[in-house]
Amino acid sequence: MVTIKALWRDGKTPQAQAANVGRIDDELLLLRDGRQYRYRLADIRLEAGVADLPDTVQLPDGGTLEVADRIAIRRLIGGLSWGDRSGHWLQQSWRALAGLALLAIATLWLGYRHLLPLAAGALAPLVPVPVEQALADSTLQWLDRSSAISPSRHGEARRAQLQQQLQALLPDSRYRYRLLLRDATVIGPNAFALPGGTIIVTDQLLALIRRNDELLAILAHEAGHVEARHGLRSALQSSGLLLALSLITGDTSSALLVLPVSLANADYSRAHEREADRFAYARLREHGLSPCLLGDSLQRIEAATHPQAADDENSPGSWFASHPDTAERSQPDGLRCPPRPD
Repeated sequence: MVTIKALWRDGKTPQAQAANVGRIDDELLLLRDGRQYRYRLADIRLEAGVADLPDTVQLPDGGTLEVADRIAIRRLIGGLSWGDRSGHWLQQSWRALAGLALLAIATLWLGYRHLLPLAAGALAPLVPVPVEQALADSTLQWLDRSSAISPSRHGEARRAQLQQQLQALLPDSRYRYRLLLRDATVIGPNAFALPGGTIIVTDQLLALIRRNDELLAILAHEAGHVEARHGLRSALQSSGLLLALSLITGDTSSALLVLPVSLANADYSRAHEREADRFAYARLREHGLSPCLLGDSLQRIEAATHPQAADDENSPGSWFASHPDTAERSQPDGLRCPPRPD
């Protein structure tokens, strides 16, 4: 019988003792102190050493064997398991580790880029409308406490007029729309939608867009975001799908702490913007209004806030850089729109 030199430890003290290891049938034979100890091969475990360190054999009685001749011990007891071989290979190969790290990064990126939007889009329609409205109320409270917006300088009559026009534009909606006015010097001329049918219009937008039909076109666009639940989908995508499941079941306790900030800072993708544009075009046509009105109003906002964007749609810091091309949106469905009226 061929034996291999090893160092034996009892597993209780660090002191090592010289020993020899052999094999008889399906048993490992340990020779030390002139005595023989036998262990079933099925009860022992071989751990690969890192770099130039010896292999370690874990014995069922808590003892260990360190074997410098790694090839011999693996031949003796039948080698490493597939999992141990894989782990040992990874420990020895920095290229393999680097490759796995890159694969993990690529998988995470693809999941965030493609799978999360799909999952958020599938789960958002399952969130009850009252839950959406609760999220909108929480977000509005968060915004009102911030320095970004303050009470509007316009009276209730102006707000009620816009509210009535918006509701008339969407008579068959599942949402009871709530239009609110806020002064927002930092935000500038803008309108934005919250889940559940809340649309906020800034005083600065009312000062810029004087034509009522153009303003209605913007409201129709924001309603498109509400109807398609774009804000909720974006917030779910950025906050995590576990929150989506809690919203579906009606448990809003944790979501009301996290989602308001995500909703207030949600960015719509270009696909979402185009979808909201198409919704607005359809509503405007249904009420005998030209789809060109949306493009006219967007051109006014762009000219007032980012005049350089007229020449460079992707200019740094441009709000329109994340939106479809304004010129494209000014010619809906191939319709040739007349020049924007002053």
